[in-house]
Amino acid sequence: MSKSFALVMAMAVLAPSIALAGPYVGIGAGGARMESSLAELGLVPDLTTDTDVIGTDPDFSSTDVSFDVTAGWMFGANVGVEVGYTDFGRATQNYKLPEVCNTLGCQEREWTAQIDMSALRAFLVGNLPLNENVDIYAKLGAVRWDADYAGFERNQRLVPGGLPIPPRNEPVKFDDDGTDLAAGLGLRLKTDTPFSLRVDLSYYDVHSTDLLWTAQLSGIYTFDW
Repeated sequence: MSKSFALVMAMAVLAPSIALAGPYVGIGAGGARMESSLAELGLVPDLTTDTDVIGTDPDFSSTDVSFDVTAGWMFGANVGVEVGYTDFGRATQNYKLPEVCNTLGCQEREWTAQIDMSALRAFLVGNLPLNENVDIYAKLGAVRWDADYAGFERNQRLVPGGLPIPPRNEPVKFDDDGTDLAAGLGLRLKTDTPFSLRVDLSYYDVHSTDLLWTAQLSGIYTFDW
């Protein structure tokens, strides 16, 4: 476990337990947005005839559905700690490659880059009640992420027909992980019951991306402590 992630966890354990407001759990869904480049991700195709067309470092951007599980503890109305798991979905982008031909016809080609990423996270949370029904909050911490990277060529169709032409680029496949900073802010809508709704925007400073964030709607249950 990295020093930054361990530090956040230690602060969570040692946070002052003044006027305990108690634990809460939640589950949420929304969208994850990733922006980077193929070179930064390590997913550039190897043929120069293809990179001459799409470039040696084309932009990568993708949005997919994300899911989130959360558990936390509020120490009074203003300070808390939170841990959780986030599935960022599958980030995918396709790049059109030059057409190839043989004696039986021509074939359209496409390079696909995709990343499957998930993460554990730990935050310190600062909360500000605006009134009886609405809180705003900000959070700062660390994320321990794990990702599977893949790049491969796909043959789209034959024109006008004939045997498939094998892919010309070697597929790329590897995994990576790391620990980086994370932050977020949001709005919590409370009810007269233990259930509340939370609108959350979180940013993750993953080193292989220029931008990684999630926007989610979560249901929260606060235990009576």
